[in-house]
Amino acid sequence: MRVYIVDDNPGLRDSVAWLLDSAEIESTPCASAADFLEKFAPEEPACIILDVRMPGMSGPRLQEKLAEISPSASIIFVSAHGDIRMTVRALRAGAQDFLEKPYEPQKLLDAVQQGIEDAAECFARQRQISEVADKVELLTPREREVLDLVIEGLPSKTIGRRLGMSVKTVDVHRTRIKAKSGADSIGGFVRDILRYGIAS
Repeated sequence: MRVYIVDDNPGLRDSVAWLLDSAEIESTPCASAADFLEKFAPEEPACIILDVRMPGMSGPRLQEKLAEISPSASIIFVSAHGDIRMTVRALRAGAQDFLEKPYEPQKLLDAVQQGIEDAAECFARQRQISEVADKVELLTPREREVLDLVIEGLPSKTIGRRLGMSVKTVDVHRTRIKAKSGADSIGGFVRDILRYGIAS
């Protein structure tokens, strides 16, 4: 888990890094959004302490960018110029918290701890969704047709009538779907598809 401190104020970056270090949390300081994007590892879960106003790309603009490249990242906004509208906008866009400077050290630590937990959980879920989606992509168009009808809960005999094939051929497709999914059963694969809202 990486915790990034994105703020153009070097004194604030140092003080936050010291605070996190006192709680045995390693951090990566970034002087700007551009600096952050150079150091950021989207293949890892991340918690980001993000200033709102910075030269170049602002905090809210970076939040939009992160929604595209790393939707599992937790964002904690910090600002000396926050207002209700700005706070609501940031939270609606997915930020975990919005703290006004100067903030209470314990409040920031609590927010970071929660951010670390949330980011790890969301990252794991996103990875599971991606794995299931990749397995669906392995299926042939005909196997996807069979899978769609399996998801509807139809037996092989009915699926065969719908698709104009024998029950034996349907069962061959079901066996191939199970093999490609790597699941213990085709029912388990179907549960994962429904759980994650993946379209076959």
